[in-house]
Amino acid sequence: MKKKPKFRVMKFNGDDAYSYAIFHADSVRGMKSPICYSPSPIICGMDYREAQSRKKEMEKKHEV
Repeated sequence: MKKKPKFRVMKFNGDDAYSYAIFHADSVRGMKSPICYSPSPIICGMDYREAQSRKKEMEKKHEV
């Protein structure tokens, strides 16, 4: 059985309201926010509510 991917919302390259990004959970394990440069986000440039919503959509899409 294939392990479903997990995602994580964190600050990325800034400290304004629209600097949240979605990362693969494995790539940011043990890192603190804000993350600068590495690792690369899947999606960036969102506020916190939008990022949480997209994360839930992505996890639901990969539930199969």
